[in-house]
Amino acid sequence: MQLTLTDRAAEAVRSRAREAEVPDWLLRVAVVAGGCNGLTYDLYFVPEPSEQDELVDCGGVRVAVDRSSATMLDGTVIDLADARSFRFSNPRARRGCSCGASFEV
Repeated sequence: MQLTLTDRAAEAVRSRAREAEVPDWLLRVAVVAGGCNGLTYDLYFVPEPSEQDELVDCGGVRVAVDRSSATMLDGTVIDLADARSFRFSNPRARRGCSCGASFEV
């Protein structure tokens, strides 16, 4: 699976981990049901991967992706949209909502 965090996004993730005082972490990126197009992205810190996860190194950030999300995230680039949010460029998304929060595959 190919997943990319831009340098700006990777630095934002590291900064948020420091602010949250999370000592040992991986970034979990998942696709979950929700939003006006049916699917949304979920990002959060976890202490370790599960057995079903694929692990990807993205600019020094270890990322865990569950197998079902991996098929929908392959080729995705995650960038920093603004100081508080991330932007996903997902080649598998057929369409997204106007706010960019949800998508359809």
